[in-house]
Amino acid sequence: LFGINIWGYDLWSPDEPRYAEVAREMRVLNNYLVPHINGRPYLEKPPLLMWLMLICSYPFGDITEVSARLPSVFSGVVTVLLTYLLARKIASREMAWLSALIFMTMQRVWWQARFGQIDMLLTTLLLGSLFCFHKWYYSEKKSQNLLILFYLCLLGALFAKGPGTLVFPVLFLIAFYWKKRKFLRYIH
Repeated sequence: LFGINIWGYDLWSPDEPRYAEVAREMRVLNNYLVPHINGRPYLEKPPLLMWLMLICSYPFGDITEVSARLPSVFSGVVTVLLTYLLARKIASREMAWLSALIFMTMQRVWWQARFGQIDMLLTTLLLGSLFCFHKWYYSEKKSQNLLILFYLCLLGALFAKGPGTLVFPVLFLIAFYWKKRKFLRYIH
């Protein structure tokens, strides 16, 4: 659904060409830490999406429409899967299928999963952190691995969009633990 004809149209301004060019210049300049555009440092966005575009471009030899959009396509698929898994943990199998179906057919989700922009990647990482937190909180053993995955997803979100991303998880944790302060020691 998300990958149909992603090669059939040019990169759309303003975001797709800019991110694709940043990824292309990473390869040309052999500088993967400081993104550049037109030879000048590009410090507006963190580089995670551009890194993923660069990785997806290796089979094609260069940044193309497909390689620029593949990170969003994969993020969309993973987000649908996480939606299913989280709904299955919270409700039932039927509700999980329905949740995943509704999510993947929403117009804005479909749109974002087909374009080389940061939003679907950010959605995937934030939903991944929520899934890991939910699984950790309701597990018997309180596995530290799930908590580490929770923080790694948040770190990925930070590298995808920037520091403003952390507002949502921090507000979530404050609201969640407002009356459960004895559990705060587990998440330090």
